[in-house]
Amino acid sequence: MEKRSKRLPKVIHALLEWRSRTSRKKFISWLIFCLFVSCSHAGTDKNGISHFSDGTDTYDGISLFNFLNGYPVIKSFFTSLKPLEFNTSLGDSLSDVPREDSVGTLRATQAMMLQSRTSLQSLARGGADLIDKIQNTNPTAYQQVLPVLEKIRTYPRAVVRNIVPITTGALLNEYNTKNKNQVASSIADLAQTLRDPDTQDTLHKIEDFLFKSLSTNANFRSGVEDLMNGFFAPSLLTDRSLKDGLIDLIYEIGEMMFKKAGFLDQKSPQTSMKELIINVENFFTTSSGGGDTNQFDTNAAYSAPGGTLHSSDFRVTLRDLFSVIKSLVVPAGNVTTNLLEQTSLNAYNLDFLRDPTNVNQSLRDLLHLDGDGLHRQNDIASRPISALESLFLVLTLADNYGYRWNPGDTGNNYLSNSGGNGSYMTGGELTLGDAIFSMGSIIGSSDSFNFKNITELSRTSNKVFRETATSAAPHRYKIGFNTRVLSILEDQSRGETASVTDPGSPGAFSGEASFDPVYAKTIPWILDWIVKVTLEGYGPYYNVNRRNISGDFLSPSGAIARFSNLAENKYVASWKTDRYWIEINPNSVSHLVYLGGYADPVLGTTPDAGRYTITEITKTDVERAVNSDEEAFYKNLQWLLYEKRFVAALPVRAKLAATVSFEEALFITAIGNGIMGMLGLKPNCATTCADDNGKWTKSGAAIKNYSTPQTDLSTWSNVPGDSVFLLEGWGYGAAGTDPFQVSFVYSALWSLLVPSPDTIYGMIPPVISQNAGVVRQLGFTGTGDVAPSQVNAQWEKRNRLTPFIVTLAKAIGDDAKIPANRTAGRNPYRVLSDLAESLSRPYLFFGEDKTALNPPTTGANIVQLRTIGINSGMRNSEATPLEYKPSKNYRTLISLLVEGVNATSPTPTDRTRLNDGILDLLSKTEILSGLVKFATNLGNPSKADARTLVMSGLTKILTETDLWADCGASTEAQFDTNCPTKFAFDDVIDWLVVKIAEYPDARPANLYDPVWSNIDDLVTTIRDYIARSSGWSLVTSLNFILDMLLDIRPTTAEISSTLNLVSSLFVEPDLTTRTYTITQILSTSLPPVLDAIAPYGRSLYATGYQLAIPGHFFSYLEENSFMAPQYEIKDLLEETKLLLRSDMIQTSLMDQRAFLYSAGTLIGYFGDILERGRKFSGPYYFYDNWNDGQPTSTYWDNLNLLLSVH
Repeated sequence: MEKRSKRLPKVIHALLEWRSRTSRKKFISWLIFCLFVSCSHAGTDKNGISHFSDGTDTYDGISLFNFLNGYPVIKSFFTSLKPLEFNTSLGDSLSDVPREDSVGTLRATQAMMLQSRTSLQSLARGGADLIDKIQNTNPTAYQQVLPVLEKIRTYPRAVVRNIVPITTGALLNEYNTKNKNQVASSIADLAQTLRDPDTQDTLHKIEDFLFKSLSTNANFRSGVEDLMNGFFAPSLLTDRSLKDGLIDLIYEIGEMMFKKAGFLDQKSPQTSMKELIINVENFFTTSSGGGDTNQFDTNAAYSAPGGTLHSSDFRVTLRDLFSVIKSLVVPAGNVTTNLLEQTSLNAYNLDFLRDPTNVNQSLRDLLHLDGDGLHRQNDIASRPISALESLFLVLTLADNYGYRWNPGDTGNNYLSNSGGNGSYMTGGELTLGDAIFSMGSIIGSSDSFNFKNITELSRTSNKVFRETATSAAPHRYKIGFNTRVLSILEDQSRGETASVTDPGSPGAFSGEASFDPVYAKTIPWILDWIVKVTLEGYGPYYNVNRRNISGDFLSPSGAIARFSNLAENKYVASWKTDRYWIEINPNSVSHLVYLGGYADPVLGTTPDAGRYTITEITKTDVERAVNSDEEAFYKNLQWLLYEKRFVAALPVRAKLAATVSFEEALFITAIGNGIMGMLGLKPNCATTCADDNGKWTKSGAAIKNYSTPQTDLSTWSNVPGDSVFLLEGWGYGAAGTDPFQVSFVYSALWSLLVPSPDTIYGMIPPVISQNAGVVRQLGFTGTGDVAPSQVNAQWEKRNRLTPFIVTLAKAIGDDAKIPANRTAGRNPYRVLSDLAESLSRPYLFFGEDKTALNPPTTGANIVQLRTIGINSGMRNSEATPLEYKPSKNYRTLISLLVEGVNATSPTPTDRTRLNDGILDLLSKTEILSGLVKFATNLGNPSKADARTLVMSGLTKILTETDLWADCGASTEAQFDTNCPTKFAFDDVIDWLVVKIAEYPDARPANLYDPVWSNIDDLVTTIRDYIARSSGWSLVTSLNFILDMLLDIRPTTAEISSTLNLVSSLFVEPDLTTRTYTITQILSTSLPPVLDAIAPYGRSLYATGYQLAIPGHFFSYLEENSFMAPQYEIKDLLEETKLLLRSDMIQTSLMDQRAFLYSAGTLIGYFGDILERGRKFSGPYYFYDNWNDGQPTSTYWDNLNLLLSVH
């Protein structure tokens, strides 16, 4: 007994300072206090009560009271603490910990120190190794970073508490919602995941990537530095809205995992993700064998679209999408500018994009509705394909529709591949032949009465003339079957497209190169017009609150929308067409016949001969002057869609053969109110086409009397989306000697132009026009036409996505309009076309056109869209409206993100219409609003320094990131050989495919099978570590770190040195030999420690919660525990390294010289006492207070047992 009591004096002293309260629950605080006093002055006091001459000087083991004496820097954190305050704070914090959790905390500590002792030692060595690398691999960088660390040390806010991504609420929630076994299982699962060879391989790759990006590839490293310098640019130090926007955006990604998908919020994100995986495996993944087949293998639509089209293979699609994203930042090929940067600059000019809200609602509308604006679940007439998917399909269709003809071959209506590098296709440029064919007109026939013959004879006659507004000199106007439709529009409606050029002689196509290579294409033309009217002042509406110093009203781009005196600048309320006339020689007598029915006019007295006056729909000044950019944007957009007059004039000299003396002058004038009017442009055949000639389709009024000569257009329709088709024919009768009159063959012309009035769709190919209802969804979602006057009433239905898309379109258009790019024919709009095509697979295919031809023959091989009536030809002009709709029997990647497959349908590809996919989850967050806000505010001129650096960094990083094919490789090994310093994005794609969409795999159809648990874990991980509402959010920590660094303001040199230090963690001092220390720590050393504490994890939550509550023990330490001012961070790092490598930590002995063994054993004894109370064994113990009737379960009794027996 005497021998066992020699160490009592110091313990008794500690007890006297501690002065136990009464609660047994505070027992654990005494243990922690023992550790505290080991770091306090008590352990070094040689004269006071803390040191008795009791024979302990000869003790050579570890003492709780002085084991940190050799580490004064670490010990200094505790020497300023006052024992009574320390103990009071600790005791108060632990007083509410349930007894069983106090025991559990002790057991966890015991197990960690004893059961996983070797692993804990390995962790210590690994930590010491990392410190050593930081200190010695790059000493210069280390010295430069130390001042930053000193600033962090003295940062006024609590650093540790705010960096650790765990809140007290999270600990309490885990404790209250999970039992002991559940917590233990989650910790054990984490340990197993870290051990998994796949995890180790991933960690190796991460270390390889970081080392390569920070050390090997100088340009990538420079990009990282630019990004970091951009985030800490001077402009962001005071205005942190950009940082806040980024943080909010990341938060929303986590919040998405709290949402439920579907119209009725019926599906969890876990289930949505699992169904997406199954469907991607089925539709977009090549089977790896084993006898299993899927849609991709059995349906050539997915695997073999033909021609040069890419398959729907998931790898291929991801590669193509990566190329599109890269092209937004890295100029290459058709793109010569940083489109993302220019988009941000454009977007910032729209003030309502700087803090947008509810952008997600517009996405949700596009998911809920079909292409015609019908609700996909509630409206029986709706189509199953969403408006979003329809939009991509229409973009892809329009980008490919346009064909070549051989007008010299007048005996048929075939396409021709005689020009355009042997292709039948123009690449999205509608030709006059396409428009005439779409109306079902007689294009070719065995006689000469067909449009090929008439137009070609007219084109080669050199007797058709035009005089433009910009040049009074007349010139021969040559229009043929291959003339691009957009080039014949009048000046004020043609937009950016160059005017008509000669398409060349039959079969030669020699003049085709002179067609506008960009804006003769449908998609660039429409996008440019949208930009013109919404951003550049070509629309009638303007913001009265946006003015320059001269008082002029400005458009968002900065161009003058209207002068201060209300004179117009770019908007023209009334204008005239070009002047057109045709020379005819009936009976060998020359006559000049002008548009409007003028014969041989004297222009001096009839100045309007040959021209039509076009009057835009009248707007009062009060209507035009609006109060915001946003109102002006949407009203101008709707004006373009429904009211802007688009006019085309087509003069044709009607002569059936060179040997025929009969000649007449034909003029076709087509007018559409807005783009929607153009899409519906066709002859009015309500009664008969001849009788209704020149009548507006909707209003029914005649724009003029087609048979009255020398008249201008007179009756205008103000009906939104209305259109009119006017055919005028003038001549001198059959003999050519009669008075000037209406065409002798007027009725015959209509049978030639519209042989089937009951099925006419118009001049725009019906496969486009019948699907173009989705275009209206760009302005306001739903089924109705919204004219500018209705914008305010329909305000909540506006598509909030459109303005940002338009700013991207402007960036693309500005790049296309650079003179050198125009000359070179670069088409940066391919960025959007390629995106749409990638997301439209497998609808596109290259194959035989089944459209009926005259005479019958095999159709041309062209790119087509899989419509419902595709078997009768995509170009068929006589199908039903439904047959032009995309077939529902194919699934795009977009459709799978919208919803899954209807398992109860006999069609294996049928849609559920439940809208329960990932995109619905996205639409229920503010992620899109966050993206728009962040990108927009990046364009703030006051943040030019940050934007320049961020964009430079992104450009450099993406420049160094390629696909295998970009380096002439087809495998990873070839890529590493050809481009050893670059990064292969294919590696990321392959990992995704293997993890997500490998077919077949071991995952069963039962989505609740444990095999799917990794998806459940993924969703939980995203939710727990990213969401704003999560108590484990890493983003909260990131937000604090960014704020702290913005306050600290690291210099460029300090940022560079920090990156050097990070890179030093992955190599030996020779800067070549890789170590993989971090992988070793995480995958080898840490898992056994986690296994050891797993059974007691719930108890650790309880204890941690009580200690970390604001105002409790950790708060006390934050306020009172500091490193002594005479020491620096470098001293702390050096001492920590020495401690971690010290013999008392690393020894394998199991005696009093081993800290982990001794401390673990002692803590185990404490645990025994707290758990079981007084259970004595052995011959010796104290009897000091064991009187009859006196309590025997006191702290004294417990310590008596511990110190006497153990």
